[in-house]
Amino acid sequence: MLEAFKNCLDRHDLDSRDQVLLAISGGLDSCVLLRLLLDLGFLPQLAHVNFQLRGAQSNADEAFCKSLARQHNLRFHSLKVDTLEYAQKHGLSSQMAARELRYQFFEDLDAKHQYRAILTGHHGDDQIETMLYKLARGSALEAVAGIREKREKYLRPMLGILRKDLETFAKAKKLEWREDISNADTRYLRNAYRHRLIPMWEEIQADFKRKLIDSSQLLRQQSDALEALISEKLQEVLEVEEDCERLHYGNISSKSYFQQVLFQWLRAKGSWDWEAVNQLWRSAKGRFTENDQYSLSQGGGFYELRPVEKALDFNIEIGAQTTEIEEPMPIAFEFLKREGLKIDGNPNHLFLDADLLRFPLKLRPYREGDRFQPLGMSGTKKLSDYWIDIKLNRSQKKQQLVLLSDGEIVGLIGHRIDHRYRIKNSTKTVYFVRLKK
Repeated sequence: MLEAFKNCLDRHDLDSRDQVLLAISGGLDSCVLLRLLLDLGFLPQLAHVNFQLRGAQSNADEAFCKSLARQHNLRFHSLKVDTLEYAQKHGLSSQMAARELRYQFFEDLDAKHQYRAILTGHHGDDQIETMLYKLARGSALEAVAGIREKREKYLRPMLGILRKDLETFAKAKKLEWREDISNADTRYLRNAYRHRLIPMWEEIQADFKRKLIDSSQLLRQQSDALEALISEKLQEVLEVEEDCERLHYGNISSKSYFQQVLFQWLRAKGSWDWEAVNQLWRSAKGRFTENDQYSLSQGGGFYELRPVEKALDFNIEIGAQTTEIEEPMPIAFEFLKREGLKIDGNPNHLFLDADLLRFPLKLRPYREGDRFQPLGMSGTKKLSDYWIDIKLNRSQKKQQLVLLSDGEIVGLIGHRIDHRYRIKNSTKTVYFVRLKK
């Protein structure tokens, strides 16, 4: 076992000269990990979190770990936290809250001491339970492959060692450790796997655990290989600009790996409705789906990803004497004589019949339910439908401004006026609204 352990450290270029942090719980796994490190000449610093979930037992665990550090003359770091309060505050289960608190403690210590590695006592049985848990949840290959041996500074050098081997080693070395009685509670799904499902499986196949450990290594290799290949395909079709990313799907939409390319592209950009994402390329140009951070739209041969802009919120009065404003965007206002005036087709220029307006006008963001009569059309139209017609995504809609007179929309800034306020032969004075670019 010591040889397998040492081989793992060698793979990751660690030796006894390196300063490492060991996450110590007082349980069998972390106590064996400590002894293995000491046998190889390491002098790790120890970090223990008292989650205060088991009353006096939690305090006894902390005291035990502290005594281990004193016995071996090792530096000891401890943190006492109210896990239940943290869980309630952040809407987490106690297990997830404990995980967040534990890793944040490790990160804080690493920021201060700059460890070469942070070692945890995860072992082969943990790997097996994780694989079964992920498989039962319908997870993808990356998750079903189980726990990574190394992630950033975190190293788990006992993932290939089964618990029974740890127990044999601990007894031979006459090690002491603490037992967490909650590990026997089969109301927790992982514990049910550990105490009920896995033993039944071993009755059918004696070498079940070892075979699953072997499978985890193969699945990890395949997952990493697939990740690398998909990354290459992604780079071939991805165009990145300062405020936008475009994935050109024309040559890959029929390929078996298309959905994997989409997943790798978007997985770090929030939660998505993956069914909508996967079907978007079949939709009409301008259709979109979005999450809290990004809007993903169909561009016609490409997906376009843009950050979601926060909705504007204001209501500005535009008096008859107002000549310009700078916020939320620069707009100029001017009264002009109709005679000899050339009406151009620039969408940033709105020409309105001044005699039909009632000042002060109002300038505000578009709201759901707004309607207007687009120039040249009969009857009103919902602005939400108009935005679809001109291919605006939801993020862009949030930035649209409307100009109102006496509660009626007279124009859409940067787009179009309401037909009822158009310039006619009888118009004498024109109200000119210009979006300054």
